[in-house]
Amino acid sequence: MKSSANARAGLLIVVVAALFTYGLIHLFSVQFATGAAYPDYSSMRSSPGGAKLLYDSLSHTAGVTVSRNYFPLEYVEAAGATIFLLGVYAGGFDKAEPNIDPAEHLARRGNRVVIALRWGASEKPDAAELGKRWHVKFGIDPDEKHSHHLYFTEAPDWRVLDRDGDKILAIERTFEQGSLMLVSESRDFSNDSTVKLDRLGLVSAAIGDNRHIIFDEQHFGIGESGTVVGLARRFGLTGMAAGLAFCAALFLWKNAASFPPPVDAPRSEVLIGRTSIAGLNTLLSRHIRPADLASTCWNEWLTGKRREAPPGHIVRAEAILRDRTRTPLDAVREIQTVLQSKGPL
Repeated sequence: MKSSANARAGLLIVVVAALFTYGLIHLFSVQFATGAAYPDYSSMRSSPGGAKLLYDSLSHTAGVTVSRNYFPLEYVEAAGATIFLLGVYAGGFDKAEPNIDPAEHLARRGNRVVIALRWGASEKPDAAELGKRWHVKFGIDPDEKHSHHLYFTEAPDWRVLDRDGDKILAIERTFEQGSLMLVSESRDFSNDSTVKLDRLGLVSAAIGDNRHIIFDEQHFGIGESGTVVGLARRFGLTGMAAGLAFCAALFLWKNAASFPPPVDAPRSEVLIGRTSIAGLNTLLSRHIRPADLASTCWNEWLTGKRREAPPGHIVRAEAILRDRTRTPLDAVREIQTVLQSKGPL
């Protein structure tokens, strides 16, 4: 009865572990397949608010090379490329990545840097540095019935590429060998807009003539972590996770119930009495020869008591050991007498 109950408990643990593993793998598969794990305007998000469709469309265009950047902009070594930074919050542009300096540096090196902004209803765009360095000022239209809630009101040193009435929506400026483009809204590059093709002209103007396109993901907080999970996902080793889960389930089963189930056997009790002295004699007889018993005891005593005995006593004791090798008990007794004597020998 007991073995049968253990077997049922082990089977239940295996089933629960298998269901949990399947649910976990399915959850991660759905999250990464749909891109729901990535933020809006990420080139890896396939929902309407992502930009994966634009990335995939450009990657299938002949003569165009598309890639993603997972490192800070300071480490980007590209030249003659179009670099997209989508979904940049206008309210924190001066306080967090990306900031003005690396964007200008990339543009001066011959790249076309496209910064598409976004605006949250609860925030106020802070363009102090933009106004100081680029002479750009924001405007906000909070009316939900109107389109283009975030726009530019002033951009004296920039060329206007797109506008809606008095609202300036896209501006461009040359920086030495390259250029920089500011777009007031990132939704023009979203999957929803790409399907409708309603802002194709602006997207084409943003890409320019460059054949190398880079979508920056680092400003979303997506970077190279070098973790085992990241490597497994990159090299398609998802089956490894299932194998590890199966091994874990077998380990739990093994510890829950033995396989095969044990056979009930009558218990037998045998009591053997033995004293500690008998055990010590057995241990000594197995590991120390009788002739070495006295020298072994002497060496152990010297390990902790050498400083307590006069040199003459030690010399006399070692002489006794050489003369009494066949009678170790007598040798120990004589050495004890020598060590207990207080006068010179």
